[in-house]
Parts: sequence; structure tokens; C-alpha cells
Amino acid sequence: MVTTDLALSNAWSDVLVRLDVDAERSIILGGPLAERLGAAVPYAVVDEVAGLVSLGTGPILDAEATVVDARLADGSVDTVIMVDAWRSPAELSAVVAEAKRICAPGGGVSLASLDIERLVHATPSVRTSALFYGRFGRSLRLEEQIDTPVAATELALQRSGFDDLESWPTELPIAAFASEDDYVAAVALGMWPGVELLSRQAWLALEAEIRAALSLQEEPFIEWQPWLLASGVLPS
Repeated sequence: MVTTDLALSNAWSDVLVRLDVDAERSIILGGPLAERLGAAVPYAVVDEVAGLVSLGTGPILDAEATVVDARLADGSVDTVIMVDAWRSPAELSAVVAEAKRICAPGGGVSLASLDIERLVHATPSVRTSALFYGRFGRSLRLEEQIDTPVAATELALQRSGFDDLESWPTELPIAAFASEDDYVAAVALGMWPGVELLSRQAWLALEAEIRAALSLQEEPFIEWQPWLLASGVLPS
């Protein structure tokens, strides 16, 4: 049986390898997705020793903190990875400024934004979200909900003085769920952008399909989404 911690740890390890992150260094992996979904999502600590946490909860950030105000000391984190860390393009500069403040000199910062284009138009059938986007995606005008293109994120990092800029697409596990009810509740609360636009009748039909799909899977139920990462290094 794959545990929640193990599933998330294995998935995030690919990102950490790509970022060349040393497990012995202090790491913050954060974002306000928990704020959007509330208590419906049981976010799990991945590695308490390294200080690596899933989506901003656990031993590094307290329950009231967000990545715009991490409440960490200046220069206290070696690697900052912020996923879904801004809710509007206007907030991007504040997120970059906070990442720079808490990042140690010579440390790395990576910011991730949801890749709406791949989510809607190239959703693999293996994703449960394909039940939704395959049917409603084109009619939801989700392109208008794109927070910030990855090029703008790179530019924001550059303007803040980060070096060695690069960007690339990746798949990230944004949450793990112990039950069908938890998964469905998270979808209803906004884990899939655009669901809030459905009529009550359409939602009930979609919910039935989600539960049928989950019944064929093993726990924990891992939600994967396509993201665009932009990263840079803070000069020493």
C-alpha cells in the first residue's frame, strides 16, 4: 500500500532533483491552495527532518501564514519553492519580494503557476480531471483565469535580481486524499478551476463520474496537475 507521505515524497523528489536541491538544506514548499480549499484537504508533511512540507503546512509555516507573509526570518531558507503562490498577477511582485527576503544568499527560488493550456486542452485520460475538462473545458473560458505566463514570472525574478533564470513545464501532485469524500469535497471547493461555473445538475453528474473513477483507484488518491516552473538563484 502506497502511503500519502511516500506518494508525495516520490513525486516531489523528481522536482528536487531537477532543481538540484540538497536534502540537507532548509526547504520551504508553499502556496495558498490550502487557504482556498480550507480544511477539506489533508495536506501531509513529506519530510519533517529536511523541513519539506506540502503546500505550506507543517513545521515551517504556521496555520495563519501565507507565502506572501511567510513569517520566517530574513535569509532563513536555502530553497524556496512556491506553488500556486499568487491569486492575481498583481500579487506576483509581492510573492517574489517575499521569496527574496526569506531566501539565503546563493539559494534558489522556484515559482510555479498552473498551466491552464495543458490542463484544459491536453489533459491525459489517466487524470481524473479529464472527466471535467474534456467536457466543459473549452466552454469555461479558463484562459482568462491564467494567473501569470511563465515569461512574466521569469521577468519578475530577473527584476528582483535573481540570476541563472530558467523555466520548464512539469507535473506536480498538489494533494493526497484518504477518501473519495475528501477528494470530491476538494473538487467542489475549487481544486479544479472552473467547477464553480457548473450548474447544480451538471455538478451532480460530474460528482457521480468522479466517484465512479475513484472507485477503480487505490488510496491515497493523488491529484496531479500540470504546472510551469520558473526558477532563479539569489546572488551571494
